Amino acid sequence: MSSTKYVNGIKRAAHMLSACSWAVAFTGAGISTPSGIPDFRSPETGLWSRRGLSDVDNEVASPLRFAHDPQGFYNWMRPLIQKILTAEPNSAHFALAELENLGFIHAIITQNADMLHQRAGSNCVIEVHGTLAQAVCISCYEVVPSQRILKEYLSDGEVPRCEACGGVLKPNVIFSGEQLPAAALLAARNAVRRCDVMLIAGTSLSGGPATKLAELAQSRDTQIIIINLTPTLLDSVAEVVIRSDVAESLPAIVTKLRTD
Repeated sequence: MSSTKYVNGIKRAAHMLSACSWAVAFTGAGISTPSGIPDFRSPETGLWSRRGLSDVDNEVASPLRFAHDPQGFYNWMRPLIQKILTAEPNSAHFALAELENLGFIHAIITQNADMLHQRAGSNCVIEVHGTLAQAVCISCYEVVPSQRILKEYLSDGEVPRCEACGGVLKPNVIFSGEQLPAAALLAARNAVRRCDVMLIAGTSLSGGPATKLAELAQSRDTQIIIINLTPTLLDSVAEVVIRSDVAESLPAIVTKLRTD
């Protein structure tokens, strides 16, 4: 992207956020890659491509495979668990938290389960793909905090077990083929129906059913801002498309809003 086009995009995005009545952000894996957390689908770095798991039938992260081989899942997930537990929010996370604090956005809908939005200071975070902050027992459905459990797994390599019934604990994230969490999905839909601007950051919008939320916004004539390194499915209908690193562009929008 040329410098002129980039600067104009930042100006237009800032103007849209300052002029709107209610804005939401919609984020994907690309907002956390600057924190060292790989996404699942990038051709060069995605976990699916590196593990040879592009065929849904062979995915380790599926309910059926997890039920039959939870140890295999945790062994596969171990590098990602390590990265998430040690990752720090980056400038993009902090910029969105500041946009919320300044009153320019009112909710963050995220496809990420890494808790970095909350750690950056965002308050209204809707996690439509679940969260690694919790684990759920696949036998009794008890939901428990997961940080201690995941740290113990990294230490001893044993599949986490439910203290109540002894069942296997599954990270409370959405696996391939599972329904999105109903409460989060309802909250996200309500936010989308209310907003007049959606700021889409760090997602190509090709990552599953949650992206229908962006399509819902577009169908309601919501103004759309897209910040992503690669093309997205809604580029052609967006008012602003900034083809840039979110860790650079989002702080630039905050700076523009603060100085105008």
